This record gives sequence, structure tokens and C-alpha cells, in this order.
Amino acid sequence: MKQKKSELLIFAMFVFPALAFVLFMADIPFMMNLYYSVFDWNGIGKDMEFVGLGNFVKIFTNDSRFWKSVIFTLKFAVFYVVIVNVVSLTVAMVMSRESKSARVGRAFYYVPYIISMTAISLIWKFILGPGFEALYDITGFEIFNWSWVGSPKLIFYVVVVMAVWQNVGFYMVNYIAGIIAVPMELIEAAKIDGAKSFQIFRKVTLPLIMPAISICMLTSLTFAFKLFDIIMVFTKGGPADSTATVAYNIYKEAFVNTNYGLATAKSLVFVCFVLLVTVIQLKITKSKEVEV
Repeated sequence: MKQKKSELLIFAMFVFPALAFVLFMADIPFMMNLYYSVFDWNGIGKDMEFVGLGNFVKIFTNDSRFWKSVIFTLKFAVFYVVIVNVVSLTVAMVMSRESKSARVGRAFYYVPYIISMTAISLIWKFILGPGFEALYDITGFEIFNWSWVGSPKLIFYVVVVMAVWQNVGFYMVNYIAGIIAVPMELIEAAKIDGAKSFQIFRKVTLPLIMPAISICMLTSLTFAFKLFDIIMVFTKGGPADSTATVAYNIYKEAFVNTNYGLATAKSLVFVCFVLLVTVIQLKITKSKEVEV
């Protein structure tokens, strides 16, 4: 009996700090979010007017900017998730070899990930501004004279490239870990059976690294949905709100327009949508996983 109590005490000592952290940093704020979403409140004053579902009705009937940000976020998520995972997996296949050049290459690809997105945004702002102007003067290539930051069409691709460039290294490391874990016996057996390189990748390697793919898909999808720092520093949602993500729209609603109640309602709608997409994505990728 004493041993069981001692084990329970030790268990509680390890688990309680984590539970307390989740409670105070996630659960309680989420419940407060639910509470504020039914009020018309500026987030500062004491006056709070109860509006019930009024904020939610306004979101679905009279908030075109929010839905414009939703469309941009979804479009960004599709492009980013596909490109970053394809590029990362391709790089990982090359960098998974045990050689000095491969180790140097891994470091080369991983360095942008450890740099803050704020710094990266400022670097890209310089490249697309004075940098491209100087290149245009030198080369005369018209591509360097395009309005990369001022054009709503071009700025979308700039944001995607920036995000992919920074995060390729992170997903590459995850894919390398999955590739290294593939049993060499299976690959050798496939070679003996006459399978070509692409057939080995499609029939052997790809199914066995599905757990890594599931993780990378989930983390890249999460990054895409909560994209904020690039937009805040690099574009400010412009030009003409063409790069405003949902996270940035919620931020502006709460802290610029001082509609805190409406902002919390938007965040709840967005959370429900993200949960739905995440569950669907996990079910699809988990169903493809195989056990060795």
C-alpha cells in the first residue's frame, strides 16, 4: 500500500506541473475566449455589452475581409504544404547519405530555420527592394524590375518562397530520420528482385516513412494556418489586404480596431476549422502508414 502511494506521489510530481501549465496557459484562456466572444467589448474598458451570437452572425454575414483572409490562408496552406514537403523530402533523399558533403549540406539547409522570421523578413525586404534594383541596373533583366512587393499576385509567391526557404531544413531533418530508419534488408531485397530506384522509393521507402510524412504534414499545416510574423513584418497584410492571413486579421480586429469580442469569436471559428482540417489530414496520412 505504501509502495503504491509512493508511486502515485512520484507520478503526481511529474505530471502536475505539466497539467498546471496546460490549465493556466491553454484551458483557462480558451474558456475566457468563449466568454468574451458573446460580448461587444473593446478589450480595455469595463463596459461590456452582451450580444449573444451577434459576433458570430456578423462574421458569417458582414465581414468580407475575414473571408478574404480565410481564402488567402487556405491558398497559402495548399501551396506551402505541398512545396515544402516535396522539396524537403527530395533534399532528404540526397542528404541522408553518410558523407562529409552531405553533412555540410544538412547544415546549409538547416541554418535558415534557426534564424528568426523577423530577421528573414527584413533580409527579403532588402533583397526585393534595393537588391533587385541593383541587379536590374547591372543586368537589365526585366524580372528584377517587377513590383514583387507591390503586386497582389506576385507578393503571394514571395511569401510562399520565404516560408519554404526558411523551413525546408526542419522538415528535411524529420525526413532524414525516417529514411535512415528504413531497414536496408528490404531495399536490398527489392534491388535483387530487379526494382529500379524510383520503384524502390515508391514501393518500399515511401510507405515506411509515412509516420515522418504525417508529422511533417501536420506541422507544416499548423505553420501555414497560424502564419503571422512574415505578414506582420514584411507586408502588413498589403497590398490592399491581399496577404492578410486569418491570424493577422484577428490581430488587427483585436488590437487595431479594438473589437476584442469580435476577434475572439473569429478565433473560435478559426480553431474549429483548423481542428476539422487537422483531423481529416491525420486520418488520411495515418491510414497510409504500414508496420515493418
